[in-house]
Order: sequence, then structure tokens, then C-alpha cells
Amino acid sequence: MTTSLFLQTFMNGLMLSGLYVMTATGLSLVLGVLHIINFAHGAFLMLGAYLVWMLVGKEISSIESIPEWLQHIEMPYPLAFLVAVVAIGAFGALVNRVLYQRFWGKVLPCLIVAVGLTQVLQQGAFVTFGIHTKSVPSYFEGLITVFGARFPLERLMIIVVAVVFTTGLLLLLRYTKAGLAMRAVAQDSDAASVSGVSIPRTATTAMFIGCAMAAAAAGIIAPVFTVHAYMAEGYLIKAFMVIILGGMGSITGAIWAGILVGFFDAFGSVFFGYFTQIFLLIFVIVVIIFKPTGLFGGVVFDIFTRDE
Repeated sequence: MTTSLFLQTFMNGLMLSGLYVMTATGLSLVLGVLHIINFAHGAFLMLGAYLVWMLVGKEISSIESIPEWLQHIEMPYPLAFLVAVVAIGAFGALVNRVLYQRFWGKVLPCLIVAVGLTQVLQQGAFVTFGIHTKSVPSYFEGLITVFGARFPLERLMIIVVAVVFTTGLLLLLRYTKAGLAMRAVAQDSDAASVSGVSIPRTATTAMFIGCAMAAAAAGIIAPVFTVHAYMAEGYLIKAFMVIILGGMGSITGAIWAGILVGFFDAFGSVFFGYFTQIFLLIFVIVVIIFKPTGLFGGVVFDIFTRDE
């Protein structure tokens, strides 16, 4: 492997790590606080990408049938990105209050609701926006050169946004009242409730943040990859792999595992090609069997034995 190829692969590893960390930390936060497996997490990511596409200047081909009112919506990409993060976070909080909160502590009903919600959102996007993939105009144009290796600026921004949002999440959990409440509920919801923590409000806050993290990942990858109704399935699978490796409900574990999986994907694709995903899946299965708490000291929640 040449130095140029190594550096380019290393940068790709950082980019993939950023995507996996942003997606997995949001999923892990919801799992830790709400004690539910949010299979609709990928659908929120997909909606975030579509929302960014709707708000910025769209590239519309002659084969697409786009409503006229939608064609006139246009705003700068940074503003569209922030609007998407807040809007999808708010939608996630609404879903929690209307759907998930009704089935608190009941695994099977929450699982059915999440899977059903995923189908509704995916099929709704498919019917609304059509079969053709969408493209968001590139905002960060150009290349950077590092020791002879070229890397697109828009992919570098994925790394930057991932660092900013992940750092912000860690600071929020450590130093804010809402963060301390989420940590308390994740550790022992009954003790937190006795101490005066509002479980419904804390769960809604966690859902807002988790979905906002997914929307941030979607918003930053929308100009790099195409947008379509089933774009998030691969990221959702990787996010589940990450939280299994990092430890279910562990934010720091999700960060380290996301970095591990990102670099494994990047360098594995160079050396092993398509076999990389097989090796990764085998590794996850081995971890489940021999270390179910994860590689980084996570917590296995007792969600399958909670009283109905």
C-alpha cells in the first residue's frame, strides 16, 4: 500500500467513523433512556435527507414530477441543515409522546410500532417523491491535498460535523440538567422517578436528541450521496452493529465502536473487498456470544424481563 493510498483510506475511515458515530450515538441514547429498540431510527435519517433536499436549490430533471410549491422553496444549505436537524428532532419527540410513551417497558408492542412506523415513512417517501434518487447540490466544493493524497472537502466536512455534534452530545450529557436526568433514567428509571425526575419529559428529550443526531448525519451526507426512500437501511444495520460492539446504551462505547467499524470498513474494502462485511458480521456474532456487554464496558438492559 502506497503512502497516498494509505492516507486516502485513512481519511475515508474517519469519514465513515463520523457517520457511524452520529447514527449510533442517537440510537444508543434512545435505547438507554427509553429502553426500546428504535427500528425507525433509519427512517428519521431518511426524512432528514429529504428535508434538506426540499429546502435547498434542487436539481430537478424532466422525468420527475415535483409539485410547483415545492420547486419554489429554496434556502442556503447551512440553514436547511439546521432546520432539518431541529424539525426531525421535534418529529421524533412527537412520535415518542404519541406512540412510544404508550408502551413504556413493553418490548414487543414498541418493536411492532417501530417497524410499522418505518414502513409507513419509507413507503410514504417512496410514493411522495418517486422512484428516482435525488441529488443535493454540493455546498463545500474543492479538494484538499495531504501528503499527495486528495480528499473532497465535502467529505472532510462530514468528519468536522461528526466531531462537533458528538462533542456537543457528550458535554450536554455531562454538564446540563437534562443530560444528568437522562443518565439517571438510563441507570435506574425507578430511582430517578423517586428523586423527582420526570420520566416522560426526559424520554422525550432523549428522543429529540437521538433523532436530531440522525438528521445531522443525513444532512451532511445528502450532498455527497444520493437521497432515496431506502437510503438509511445500510446505516441502520451498521448502527446496530456499533451499539452491540460498544455496549447497548453506552454512548462512549458507541463512539469507540463507531470508529472501529468505520476504519474496519475503509481498510477492509481495500484488502478484502466485499468479504469485509462478512468478516464484520462474524466479529459481531462472536462478541454477542462471548461478551454480550460489548467491547467497551456497556450495559445490557433488562428490557426483556420487565413487568408488563
